[in-house]
Amino acid sequence: MYATQATSLVNFLAARFRNSEEALEVAQEAWIRLMRHNNPEGLENARAFLFQTANNLAIDRARRAAVEERFALAEAAATASDAAPSAEHTCAADEELRRLIDALGELPDATREAFVLHRFRGLPYQEIAAALGVSASMVEKHIIRALKQLRGALRRG
Repeated sequence: MYATQATSLVNFLAARFRNSEEALEVAQEAWIRLMRHNNPEGLENARAFLFQTANNLAIDRARRAAVEERFALAEAAATASDAAPSAEHTCAADEELRRLIDALGELPDATREAFVLHRFRGLPYQEIAAALGVSASMVEKHIIRALKQLRGALRRG
């Protein structure tokens, strides 16, 4: 069977791939799967089994290549967006950061501490309340006050 079908199988697959090496690899895998079949001689149409297996393998390989290409494009886009920001953008970000630091320093001590513990340390309201000796509701009010004042400082800037 190999002698009569090998060339036609490779030609069948070559139409589906850009290069002949991929067609040869898929053909080889199809032959291996045919030979691994429980009873290859007992197949009613071994040629149809071989070609259908090769076709399925070609489809799987094309799908895998498409997924890998999408992943590579997404990764390239992410890398491109991570490129160094312009000098103008860096200066604007530095100025905004300075305004935020100054505004943070102007907050009442308890408000600043509640805000820092929540936003920078990630503590929940209950833990902050225990640390500050106030209720969770009061912690929420401190954080709301801090956010309002910090937003105001950014708008004024």
